[in-house]
Amino acid sequence: MRLASTLFLVLALSWMAHAQSVLVYRNDFVTPNAPPVNASCQQDFSDTPVNTLWEGTGTGTFSGAFQQTSTVETISINGPADVYDDPTNEHGDFCLGMLNTHFGDKLALLIDREGFPFVNLSMDMSAINTTCGGPFILGTPNFLVEALDAPGGVFDIGTAVVLSSDTLVGSAPNAPSGAGSFVFNWATATGSLDVSASTEDQVAIRFTLLNTGATPTAPIYSAFDDIYIEASTVEVISSVPEHRELDLQVWPNPAMDHLIISGAANGTAVELVSVIGEQVALLTTSSLGVVDVSALAPGTYVLQMNMDGARRQARFVKH
Repeated sequence: MRLASTLFLVLALSWMAHAQSVLVYRNDFVTPNAPPVNASCQQDFSDTPVNTLWEGTGTGTFSGAFQQTSTVETISINGPADVYDDPTNEHGDFCLGMLNTHFGDKLALLIDREGFPFVNLSMDMSAINTTCGGPFILGTPNFLVEALDAPGGVFDIGTAVVLSSDTLVGSAPNAPSGAGSFVFNWATATGSLDVSASTEDQVAIRFTLLNTGATPTAPIYSAFDDIYIEASTVEVISSVPEHRELDLQVWPNPAMDHLIISGAANGTAVELVSVIGEQVALLTTSSLGVVDVSALAPGTYVLQMNMDGARRQARFVKH
């Protein structure tokens, strides 16, 4: 086992040495360009366009510009009406929110891929309720992220033609309705988009909340925050932002037969889910935090487990 672990470490270090990435966009949505204008139906809820409040407030090589369809709101987490509660106290005063795809809510961000073939991203998300048209019965937030071709910075946010897509899977809401559904239950998810076929370096990243309700027309609302986007030579995110300290560290990634989970004790239960949130397997770690993933079909998976009293996760690719 020691020899195998050493081999895994050598492979992981070799992969890291050859991978290259550059931060193209990051935004914690802390300081807007102007105070959000409160919506008439809720004091801590603003329907001011995202681009008006947040264009140019990100960091990275390309601060980008937003487009949206329908209404994508800015939520005041610690607003004067004291509607929302964030037990983590890690997401500042603002986040964004939208209804699911049936209601036409979409947000797109223009970025530059810097000549790299992949765009990797992470985002915090949480089911959350609203009194603007709600309260709603909430579901686990699944965000569809898509890469759109944007030669010269021009793109159609409503196009059905996409370069590639991925799904970011969140956690179940604190409560399906009632007072508990105004409490954030944040989860960080990561994804990867192949942008090698783009006409030029500029592409748009489109965010859409998928419907996880019982019926196709059910209103589902979710919040999202802390968007982190990098351009890379590989399809696995390489930088871990500071706010993702609860993410697991796994290697090698991509994996072939075995995966090592840093800090995992022998005999720890591990759940593997697909990128659309379906359970794929229940595994148990052996010594040194090793899990056997040889039986998995090639693809992208989310590994979830309990460690140090918290629910943690990591995304990995199986070759």
